[in-house]
Amino acid sequence: MFRRTALALSLVALLASTGAAYAQSTQGQTPAPREHGMNRMQQRLGLTNDQVTSIRAAFERHRDEQKQAWKALHTAQAELRQLALNGADTTAKAAEVQQLLGQTVTLRVKVLQEIGPILTPEQRVKFAQAQHRPGMGRHHKAPTQS
Repeated sequence: MFRRTALALSLVALLASTGAAYAQSTQGQTPAPREHGMNRMQQRLGLTNDQVTSIRAAFERHRDEQKQAWKALHTAQAELRQLALNGADTTAKAAEVQQLLGQTVTLRVKVLQEIGPILTPEQRVKFAQAQHRPGMGRHHKAPTQS
């Protein structure tokens, strides 16, 4: 039982940082930062204007659903932390967090499945590599050198 809870909490911690970063990136932003990100993606992948339009539409189709899922996940994680700190039974809340994590992953996969056919094989490789490279996320800035 403890091992399962520890595993769930580890998974929560790992994905929470990603979820929090995503929630922050989509919360209260003006279009300019998103546009800047899309411009960078266009440059890095060599996207055509038509590809950018299609990719933007794929993100937009799922934006509200993803926001709601991340908000629910954030709330459930906060409640789970409070339960754990108070020594309460975390079984039900940990299961809820796991379910919400699964939902967020499913939503991300939906978007990627829509974007995949828009990209050339070479662009798909670059896109996948950029998503896994440290410091290439939305909120990671490269250290400045002096």
